Amino acid sequence: MLFPSYIFIFLFGPVAITVYWLLRKQRYRHIWLTCASYVFYGYWDWRFCFAMLATTLVDFFIGKALKTTESKSRRKLLLVGTLVSNLGMLCIFKYYGFFARNIDALFGWFGHPAPLPGWQIILPVGMSFYVFHSLSYTIDVYKRQVEPTDDLFEFTTFVSLFSQLVAGPIIRYRQIYMSLRNLPTKLLPENLNLGFFFFAFGMVKKVLIADRIAYYIDPMFADYMRLSPGEAWVAILGYALQLYFDFSGYSLMAIGLGQMMGLKIPQNFNSPYQAVDIGDFWRRWHISLSTWLRDYLFFPVAAGRSKPYAALMITMLLGGLWHGAGWTFVIWGGIHGLWLVFHHLFKKAKWVPRNRIWGRFGTFFLVTFSWVFFRPTSFAMSATMIHEMFNLPQFLSPVNVRFEFLLLVLGALAWAMFAPNAWELVYARKAQPKLWWAIILGFLMGVCILILSETAPFLYYQF
Repeated sequence: MLFPSYIFIFLFGPVAITVYWLLRKQRYRHIWLTCASYVFYGYWDWRFCFAMLATTLVDFFIGKALKTTESKSRRKLLLVGTLVSNLGMLCIFKYYGFFARNIDALFGWFGHPAPLPGWQIILPVGMSFYVFHSLSYTIDVYKRQVEPTDDLFEFTTFVSLFSQLVAGPIIRYRQIYMSLRNLPTKLLPENLNLGFFFFAFGMVKKVLIADRIAYYIDPMFADYMRLSPGEAWVAILGYALQLYFDFSGYSLMAIGLGQMMGLKIPQNFNSPYQAVDIGDFWRRWHISLSTWLRDYLFFPVAAGRSKPYAALMITMLLGGLWHGAGWTFVIWGGIHGLWLVFHHLFKKAKWVPRNRIWGRFGTFFLVTFSWVFFRPTSFAMSATMIHEMFNLPQFLSPVNVRFEFLLLVLGALAWAMFAPNAWELVYARKAQPKLWWAIILGFLMGVCILILSETAPFLYYQF
């Protein structure tokens, strides 16, 4: 089920939130949110629910077991159990085909038949997100950073909460458990207003910006062999903006839904295209994933090393693989890993630009170029795009794109690089609601609703 869809806006969302507030007992609310979230998730395919339920139950009972044992060896064994269970399930559903193809190719070089069956396994929507939700809980319990819960439905609500279930933010139990244990008894007008503001703002970013850009660039990528250098750059620039407005729009909608239920979901994007260096970019882009990888992968691997550059590369390579089962994603992660390493080396040598504007545009160029390994589906496609982007003899060839598309891209670029984001307006600048804001946002929301039938799924659903 999509947030920007008629069934969610006019049926599921109002019913789920209204019943939530009508229920007075906290346990009933947990049960209701769990049931509603499974309905929301099962709308794609009811069979997907079993994988999420298995992950949830395993980590709930491992958490309880960690609470009652002091034996170091047993605690480590339980930790290994949750790692094998969660990551094993993710490997089977998401990476089996990737590993099978590569192993088959390796054996094929030596003239041997394929050793692995070619199973076609469907990846459940959002599995990468809810597995990381659940896994962070048991790791934190193992580290004694959070007290495990004895309430099964409190935990199922945490893992399956429909607002951020399929595309994040990746919320940790320690970030939200106080809210789950002390659900508000009264809907405050400011929460409802703020929830509508974030939800509508996110829908505008998704439907009116990201999907409109996709309308123009999807045919360009489909016919990438015929792109001129200028068209190749415009296509990559369009994708950079589409991906940002699509994913940040989803995150804002998730935050808005949380506000409507009195739950504060953390910020996931902080104007990443306003970053002044590559390190700053990763502190602003997909914040919940960046901090997850930092705390649960980079810090353990880098522990005790004075120059943790290898740990940084491993983290970024695996971060790239998290996004998709393909070598292009690994290369994308590796490129960002190299840039982060160079950034740290240059920073140590004090070879960093002092001008923040030049830093912003330079960072945006590096990030935008890297998407050439993220959007294409093969190395051949990425290589062709790069060849055309730097095809100097043909660089002045005509750019055959529509004028309204250029206006859309320039407007989106100005918004992304210079305008304050919704979170900044509310929490940093303390902007006060104004009538004309409500009129404009309401009008744009109405336009979104009128064209919902043209809305595409969120890009991060595939990850």
